[in-house]
Amino acid sequence: MKTTKSILLILSLLLVSVCSFAQEHKSPTKFMSFEEAVAAAKKNPKPIMIDIYTQWCGPCKLMTKNTFGDEKVAKYLNDNFYCVKFDAEGFDTVRLEVMTKDTVREKGKIVKIQDKPFIIKFVNPAPIGTPKSPHQFASSILDGKLMYPSLVFLSANINRLEIKPGYLTPQQFEPVIKFYGSGAYQKQSYEDFSKTFTPTF
Repeated sequence: MKTTKSILLILSLLLVSVCSFAQEHKSPTKFMSFEEAVAAAKKNPKPIMIDIYTQWCGPCKLMTKNTFGDEKVAKYLNDNFYCVKFDAEGFDTVRLEVMTKDTVREKGKIVKIQDKPFIIKFVNPAPIGTPKSPHQFASSILDGKLMYPSLVFLSANINRLEIKPGYLTPQQFEPVIKFYGSGAYQKQSYEDFSKTFTPTF
């Protein structure tokens, strides 16, 4: 009887611990997959922000907790971006549709050149479970410079705007997200933008 009570008590404590951990680490920033962000940007154009992280990276965890966990940062990101969290050593397949030129010929002569969709697949080439194996998507989008965390900003039509490596506090992050989220990047340099920027976080 005592053994059963002890087991029940231990299970209850474990359940409370798991629930507390989940609540503590639930970010107010809304994240989606890369494919979902691309599809959403096609319907309702907004820039995309990708947080490239790894499970073992301490600064990545701090970024999740302190920066993406900040209510003001989260509200601005949720309103002005599609946010993606991507494990640089994960094993999910990432698909990106790009348009390529297709030449149509008749009797050996070019009749027209048209756009044709082509799917690019990115994978982790290592066997599942291999530690610290970089995913092709992370390597590609970071130009092979695998620093964690790295924040990648893309325009709504999936052109890369900037790679921002390293941990940023909410205060350091504010001018960066407002530069891209407001569309200011289309009119001026970040240097000029930051001269007149007034923080509100």
